[in-house]
Amino acid sequence: MQCGLFSQVILSGPILFFLLGILAKVIRSDLNISDEITKFLSLYVLSAIGIKGGYELARATFTPMSLVFLLIGILGSVFVTGLGYLIFSRLLSKANAAAFAATYGSISAMTFVTGASVLDRLGISYGPYMIACMALMEAPAIIFAVYIFSRNSRGRRESFFSTVHHAMTNQSVVLLLGSFIVGSLISPHAWSQIEPFYGKIFYGMLGLFLLDLGLVSAQTFSDLAKAPKRLFPLVILFSFCCALIAAVTVKVIGGGPGDTFLMMLLFGSGSYIAVPAAMRTAIPKADIGLYLPMSLGVTFPINIFFGIPLYLWIAQII
Repeated sequence: MQCGLFSQVILSGPILFFLLGILAKVIRSDLNISDEITKFLSLYVLSAIGIKGGYELARATFTPMSLVFLLIGILGSVFVTGLGYLIFSRLLSKANAAAFAATYGSISAMTFVTGASVLDRLGISYGPYMIACMALMEAPAIIFAVYIFSRNSRGRRESFFSTVHHAMTNQSVVLLLGSFIVGSLISPHAWSQIEPFYGKIFYGMLGLFLLDLGLVSAQTFSDLAKAPKRLFPLVILFSFCCALIAAVTVKVIGGGPGDTFLMMLLFGSGSYIAVPAAMRTAIPKADIGLYLPMSLGVTFPINIFFGIPLYLWIAQII
């Protein structure tokens, strides 16, 4: 079953486009995407994630338990980001540590969707609010990572409110949160008018976005070989520990195995879509050849092969 799920995800168009970008650089092709198109693709992906997440959240059925899960998602995203920065800053520069913190404080929608499909096949139920929870965990990690980086880069003489303002007014954060608000306020009729742009062609545009990320990543892919040797096991252990924290938290509030499993996947995954799009403009000094391959090339396949069965087993026994 795991090989089948792995094939379904890896052989999807966007992921294959990412691999195509890497291959193009490996064979020294002259394939290139201009800076203007790169910026447009980043803006599109961020706005699409935001507006679709806001639209889904506004139409979710809310109960006290769903609000608790949303709160756990938001606070957990901030917690993992802060913890990640403290840990990764011991091995990496401030910019790279912030990017890693945002990457692992945020989530992988592809991993979440794969995990949800496993639950559907096994007949294990989960709350519909988990989709909204996934959407809400993108922005807090990005905002907090930009805040941490701004605070450490600009010095402590700058006021707290000034630093928060700098983080909140970053163009990527404004676009992501603004699109989320637009999606939450938009009517079904208005959504039907823009759905072809943000819905039907999303994965095609996402493919071009990941093609560009593949080209950029391949240019600095060799940096992984130069990365601290402890970074690889550290990333794996960090993701697993964050997933365990999610399991214990959901257990305390009395969540079921389906919710526990999905929350573990959210806490234990790493973003390779929203965060790279945001970090390229928010923290351009961060090396995309480090945090993107680590998330997509290490964390993602490990979660697919080992994380999904392990987390489901843990969720059921606790």
